[in-house]
Amino acid sequence: MSEQEYRVRECVHRARGAEGGFYRGSTYVKHLQRLNTSDAMQAAGKVSPFFWADAAHILVWLCRDCAAELGMTDRESDAA
Repeated sequence: MSEQEYRVRECVHRARGAEGGFYRGSTYVKHLQRLNTSDAMQAAGKVSPFFWADAAHILVWLCRDCAAELGMTDRESDAA
């Protein structure tokens, strides 16, 4: 990770031991914006909240199911 400081947000499934990975906050927001309103609200409700303006400084941990729901099937190797 670079010298830049990142804050982590995560989906509710991490506490239950689900497998997943980290994604850039900006990528997460872009994928949310591709969904219709009700689906985006449902998906966003599963992740710790953050201001979208801060997305460049956020890493979002998503379980495999939440990532697939957003169409984020490949983990970003450059997320960190």
